[in-house]
Amino acid sequence: MKQAETLGVVFLLSLLASCTSMGIKGQSDYDRTADFSSYKAFSWISKSPLVASGSAPILNPLFETYLKRSTMSELRRKGYQFVADPSNADFVVAFTVGARDMLRIDSYPSYYRGRYRWGGVYYQNVSTTRYTEGQVAIDVFDVRKRTPVWHGWATKRISKSDIQNPKPVLEEVVAAILANYPPQ
Repeated sequence: MKQAETLGVVFLLSLLASCTSMGIKGQSDYDRTADFSSYKAFSWISKSPLVASGSAPILNPLFETYLKRSTMSELRRKGYQFVADPSNADFVVAFTVGARDMLRIDSYPSYYRGRYRWGGVYYQNVSTTRYTEGQVAIDVFDVRKRTPVWHGWATKRISKSDIQNPKPVLEEVVAAILANYPPQ
């Protein structure tokens, strides 16, 4: 009986832990031949490094500013220096954001025991959920080689509060993406 109680507690704790996080996980890919240890300074790829794609919801005009500030803060925390002129940087950064409408369909049997004595009747319950999934990608380009060397991204279900106040979630998304930069 003690083992069953322990398993129950472990299950509940794991369930609670999964419910409390926002579920944002950064992923990345990179050029295995790039020497990331030589990078000290960064800049933006252009004055406006944001590219919007897909059926993005109405973008707050400050979105790019929030994204730049969050990225700059995270890269500075990692020891990189920002320079205004991209030609003086070791690497430059660009962003891509996009969104797409999603439809989730769940079906499960529900057992209904009617008046019939031989058993019952199974009905199929179907529920649908419409939502928008957003993605932010950060790209790093080597200035000297003029080639991409790192690509990081994260995907999140967009809520109304994310659209109304994107700054906090962007900070979390950028931190999740850049957690894998530089690659180890």
